[in-house]
Amino acid sequence: MKRLLNFTVKLLVSGGLLCYLVASTDLAGFAAVFTRAIPAYFLLAVLFFVLSNALGAVQWYALLRAQDLTISLRQATVLYWIGVFFNNVLLGNIGGDALRIYDVRRITGDGTGGAAATFLDRFVGLFSTCTLAMLAFATVDAVRDANLVSVVFPVWLALVAFLAIGLSRRASGLLERLVCPLLPATVARLVVDLRQSIVVYRHRLGLLAAVWCVSLGVQLSRILVYWSAGLAVGLHAGLWNFVGFQPTAAIIAAVPISIGGLGVRENVLVQLFGSLGFEESLALAMSLLGYASGILASLLGGLAFAVRRIERRGEGVETGEQQ
Repeated sequence: MKRLLNFTVKLLVSGGLLCYLVASTDLAGFAAVFTRAIPAYFLLAVLFFVLSNALGAVQWYALLRAQDLTISLRQATVLYWIGVFFNNVLLGNIGGDALRIYDVRRITGDGTGGAAATFLDRFVGLFSTCTLAMLAFATVDAVRDANLVSVVFPVWLALVAFLAIGLSRRASGLLERLVCPLLPATVARLVVDLRQSIVVYRHRLGLLAAVWCVSLGVQLSRILVYWSAGLAVGLHAGLWNFVGFQPTAAIIAAVPISIGGLGVRENVLVQLFGSLGFEESLALAMSLLGYASGILASLLGGLAFAVRRIERRGEGVETGEQQ
């Protein structure tokens, strides 16, 4: 019942924000934008999303292997795509991640290592998103004038602090001793196991650096999705403005008050590109096309889910083939 209520509230938030945008937009102009859209650029947006997922699977696989988990790149790729499908198409924020962790546990017998790798996968992605946005702040006047650094910089600073604590045995151990007595015994045990798995990465700093480089490619590809969608509808704002604006919208949309950030992301992008003088109809069409390209690309994960086969550890593990 609580889960249903939570979903209903998020659905109302997303629906309400989208209705607000539609009501304040010239509908005739909005429809005209789509009739003039260039399909080739929309296809390019889909391909950039596919590229981001391919790189994301490599990133997650590297983090899994650092946990000494017996999983192949093909298996990790299939599970990653399935997770993206559940997150994007089925409108869940963490449902796909939970499924990834569950499947890794069934394959390897180790759920904690899978959880640590998946958590760090998300963490590095957010850190890379903030880094790209701040790079745009430093180089583009229009992005700097939007004063978005007040939104992104605190998040980036918090991530740096959290990473330093997480990789330090002493600091993370102290935090564990302070927090765990306040938690139920089962949850406290999960926190202890997760901390021990994350500390493993302190001995793999070279790997973390390589993963971060891949993650920058993942996040840049996601930005190029919206840049291509902008070209499709005639929103020629310059790539660096997208580098500053799209990550900011993604960070704000990550706050779990809506369905997959839908509505929140669109409002933020409309406001940001509106500050450059672009019509609401263009910015809204760009955002919705970018979102639609992600949905379309994610359907590959639905196909992988339909044909997957996962056997428990010790049964001859296979993933990605129908029984």
